[in-house]
Amino acid sequence: MKPEIEKILPENVPEDYRLMPFDWLFPAEEVDGRLLTLDISLAPETFVEAVNKSKDKKKAVDDNYGSICPHNCSGCFEKGDIENDLLGFEEVKDLINQAKELGLKSVKFLGPGELFANPDLFNVLDYLQEKDIKITIFTKGGILGDDELAQKYQGMTSNELVQKVCNYDNTRFSINCTTLDEKKTNKITKSEANNYAQARARALELLVEQGMNQDFVCQRLSLACTPVTDYTIEDTLELYQWGAERNIPVIIAPSMVSGKGRSLVNKAKKPEFQKKLIELYTEIYTWAIERGIMTLDQVREEGISPYAGIQPCNQLGYGMFIRKDGVVQSCPGNDSKEFRIAQDVRAKPLEEIWKNSRNYAIGQETPVNNRCVKDGVTIPKRLYNEVLKRLK
Repeated sequence: MKPEIEKILPENVPEDYRLMPFDWLFPAEEVDGRLLTLDISLAPETFVEAVNKSKDKKKAVDDNYGSICPHNCSGCFEKGDIENDLLGFEEVKDLINQAKELGLKSVKFLGPGELFANPDLFNVLDYLQEKDIKITIFTKGGILGDDELAQKYQGMTSNELVQKVCNYDNTRFSINCTTLDEKKTNKITKSEANNYAQARARALELLVEQGMNQDFVCQRLSLACTPVTDYTIEDTLELYQWGAERNIPVIIAPSMVSGKGRSLVNKAKKPEFQKKLIELYTEIYTWAIERGIMTLDQVREEGISPYAGIQPCNQLGYGMFIRKDGVVQSCPGNDSKEFRIAQDVRAKPLEEIWKNSRNYAIGQETPVNNRCVKDGVTIPKRLYNEVLKRLK
């Protein structure tokens, strides 16, 4: 189910071209101890109230999840444990105001559920626009490409919804896509959409019609190929190439070690899969270098990225993840105790939490490529050196 989107990457790729979702990566000189980005969770107020008043909050999250998300993904990291009351919108706004004082420039919305299912969607976007904060919205894309779902959640057609959210100059979109195969896609995501793969394809087409992939510097549209599993890994190289040719970065990584994503970890740790993963990264980098998207010298200097074939991630040097229940983690990718920064973000000023975090220290030492919290678990530790060795 390939969307009908034309290739736009020039045959001779400009020398300064880089493949990376805009506002994800900041130059090393900008880091300088500042908190430049936050991964945030934000649920509708009715969901927050229903969970917070329940005696069994974990069960309440699962029981009410269908009201905030039209999909039912088995590996959803946002369906994990809950240890505190959920954060409401006013609390999130307070945190963003504090972060703004520390240098905040962008946020990523990760859940729970779909921001496009939130009745406060446009209040959220208005607030962030007023604060001059860019937002990358992680989404399955179903609501953006299915008229019935768009009408149900936002009272308009999907085309109208896409136009309205794209009119904000601070919005960026990351559509989950681990394969372009229709049958596999519909099997992975148990969506309310009649044909989820078709809805996702239409969402991408509508976003491209609004020019979200047209700027070769500010790439406002990306694909989140996460998690790469044994079921989809054979399709990943083609997906990366398809996106790159259309100036749509593809974010490729194996399963998170968090929430219900932990159910996928054992398969990802199998030697056979990890061998395939190293081969995949090597194939992606080889094609990217041959296509002119990057050079071998750049790869040598920056190191292999945890996200195959795009600029390295330095989330750990200038950002944090504030979970839906106020727990602060280094990154959404691993909720193990060693990556926990604070038990409840409401207990201390954000500046104190940030400056005492391991991420703050990492930013002082390694501002370019921080590697990944999944290293040694779903990403084999030898991957970085092995892929670079094969490229050389």
